Amino acid sequence: MAMEYRSSINEAHATPITAIEFNPFRREIFTGAEDGSIRVWELDSGKMLYNFNEHVGFVTQLLFCKELKVMFSVSIDGQIIVWGPTNKPIQKISTREPIYCLEYNSRRQQLLCGYKGRVRAFHVFSPEDGQSSEVIERKAVSCCEHKDIVSCIITCEGRFYSAGYDRKIVIYDTPHHGKIKLKVVHVINNAHDAAISCMIYGKNSDNSWIITGSFDRTVKLWSLDGNILQNFNGFNNTITSVCYVPPTQTLWLTANSTAPIIWDPKGGINVSDFVTTSLPSSFAGHFKKLFYVPEGNHIFGTTNNRSIVIWKYNSAASISTLKGHSDIIETLTYTEKDPLLIYSGGASSEIQRWERLQLNTFMYSHDTVCFLKDINKAKNKEKNEDKNKNNNNNKKKFDKPKLKSVRRRFSQIMNSLPSSDFPGSKTINNLESMMFPENIEITKLDKDFMEEAIEKKERKRQIKIKPSCLKLIYVDDYDYLISGYEDSRIIVWEYNDESLKIPINIPDKDKTKKDAKDATTLTLQDVSAIATNDNVTNRVSGLSIKYVFDKHKGSISGLVTVNYDNTYYLISTGFDRRICVWNLTTGKFQDILRIAGQPKEKEELAADDVITDIDYNPNRNEYAYSSADHMIYLRKFSPKGDEMPLQAVLQGHEEEVKQIKWNDIHKLWISGSDDRTIRIWPETGIPCLKVINNIGIVTALCMDTLNGCIISGGNDHIIRIYDPKKNFENVQKHCGHQDEIKAIIHIPARNHYVSASWDGSIRVWNAFTPKSRSLQNQTLKNIDRVNSNVSTTDDNIYGTNSSLSLKKINSVVQSQNISIQGFNKSIINETHKMSKSY
Repeated sequence: MAMEYRSSINEAHATPITAIEFNPFRREIFTGAEDGSIRVWELDSGKMLYNFNEHVGFVTQLLFCKELKVMFSVSIDGQIIVWGPTNKPIQKISTREPIYCLEYNSRRQQLLCGYKGRVRAFHVFSPEDGQSSEVIERKAVSCCEHKDIVSCIITCEGRFYSAGYDRKIVIYDTPHHGKIKLKVVHVINNAHDAAISCMIYGKNSDNSWIITGSFDRTVKLWSLDGNILQNFNGFNNTITSVCYVPPTQTLWLTANSTAPIIWDPKGGINVSDFVTTSLPSSFAGHFKKLFYVPEGNHIFGTTNNRSIVIWKYNSAASISTLKGHSDIIETLTYTEKDPLLIYSGGASSEIQRWERLQLNTFMYSHDTVCFLKDINKAKNKEKNEDKNKNNNNNKKKFDKPKLKSVRRRFSQIMNSLPSSDFPGSKTINNLESMMFPENIEITKLDKDFMEEAIEKKERKRQIKIKPSCLKLIYVDDYDYLISGYEDSRIIVWEYNDESLKIPINIPDKDKTKKDAKDATTLTLQDVSAIATNDNVTNRVSGLSIKYVFDKHKGSISGLVTVNYDNTYYLISTGFDRRICVWNLTTGKFQDILRIAGQPKEKEELAADDVITDIDYNPNRNEYAYSSADHMIYLRKFSPKGDEMPLQAVLQGHEEEVKQIKWNDIHKLWISGSDDRTIRIWPETGIPCLKVINNIGIVTALCMDTLNGCIISGGNDHIIRIYDPKKNFENVQKHCGHQDEIKAIIHIPARNHYVSASWDGSIRVWNAFTPKSRSLQNQTLKNIDRVNSNVSTTDDNIYGTNSSLSLKKINSVVQSQNISIQGFNKSIINETHKMSKSY
């Protein structure tokens, strides 16, 4: 739900653009410039349709009158020009002094123009008046309350408001009938500390404001009576334009900035970091004016390089964009309990926690809760000291170096030299004799190379690449955050008040390896015992290590929890093709997938290639995992590794299967693959029920836990939603990410989708809501409205009317449940038919 960038019109005028307006009937954009020209542009194509030069001074404002379907233009040449429906001038009025602004009041049928030191009001004829030749009456009424240029005029609820360079805001009232009169109701002196440059009228469901911007680099919100409500400051330049956007309830500002500045008027907070304007990276320029059009929900902006920028409201656009990671993001999870928290993990072992602020729906606070530092720092330090000693000895007594690491470089050097310089062939075998002649000392080239090679080796020893966090899950019953890393470790984090008193250090992986009898599980006491003082504490913001599971031999690609016989188990898998079971209650290694009747040492590889994902079906106590061998495997779960028999092998994908998810609402398995398809499988696994063309490679999958829709993310940066109730039709799309989407979660409490991408950002989206559900929500709203009208006392809230209303609600819900049951029955029947044919 945001304004999305649509297009730009570059170099729209030969001189800077000073005015912009829109004709909703013809879908045309009008622009005025300093050279007095007015140009008309087609909205959809951006093509210029007309170019007029009726004014001789720069155009100060354009105004379209929807009631009369005419356009007004004013200029410093003192002319008011009325443009007809066919974009031709139908009336010109010369006032002989510069006009800086104008506004039309449809209730009073009056046109107000701002001059230097005064405001003039003109009567506008309606078609009922029978004035076919003229639109504006040439006689006008003036009010000289201002002492300087009147820069802006607005109208709302039958009143006029004017503001100018004298820092005043003047409120006028005019009579409903009879002669035109401008009655000054209220004057706000020194409304700003400098000249007022812009003023608009803003309104939402609760409030109405007058919003002003000034050369003093502040924006102020005023009540309609002239009382100041809020003051926004901290801008770096003059406020040149203000624009209120009702669909997003945000305030867009320009202060000679490279992008519009977005504020939340309720909280008075700058939300530009969370609400993106989605401008292309190649965009260049500083914005001067912004103009919102309710017809079509467009925003038009003009820049200093004479460009027109167009945004359009999109209900499927991201609500908020969260940027806190320094690199790519791989995984997401969230807590179901209050307070609702989102955890994200990615490169350099970084895990961040996000919490939405109560001020608005855009802003989130975030902090780094888990960050694994260089755990081998102490060990490497000792090694480096030993190597330095050896290097010092090498300076005294020089030995020939091994050429293993520098073989390629010297091969390139020697191949670049002429053959006459060295006798014999330039092969690797002759390389040592060329580098180190027997009868001479070390040459400068050899010495420089040796020093450079040693420096490179030292740098490689000092640089320790931190393992990326590839998987995150949260166990609400235990308040455990479980993370899986590419270095094969699984770490269970917990909130422990006692651990906050003493820093806990994560151990070296080599030091944590124990005998298989010890189950490779570390408790807090074990970690503290083997940690060194040079290691960096892993505890940040109250999270500390509970357990470290170190049984895998490759990157962790799948984690899922199972509640079996009132005991929580963790199933983990990874690139080593193993499936391990861990007891989360005791924190010990339980078992590993192995051949029936064999000891734990005789483990079984679960697939022919690396395992990419895993999920669990609690209805049948089965788990499925996808693999790069194009297969999906379905097994029974048991805490004993030799009692997890293979139930089915799901074949059909033609490339690596990256995602497998269980759809609990429709009782289906959903898989996504590099072959750009999503396949639908029954609860038993076979046969395949449906193949969906996803267009892009499926890199993320998620199930909508409210309506059962399938949410897919792809390498084409697009999120797609498929509705099983509509034969898996693509019912909604979300665009905004700039790189491959790696994780998606659904938060039912807020009905939001949250996605993470390799572009380093997290985006929040409004979830898809079926029409039947939206009608039910509207019914609930109507019931609340009826009940509020009947009585406001607590005794009558659940009276006769509400009981009838509740019956209606139940009938709606029952009809919806019947439709869902009918859909499930059709799926089951289709499955039985296909099974028989299979």
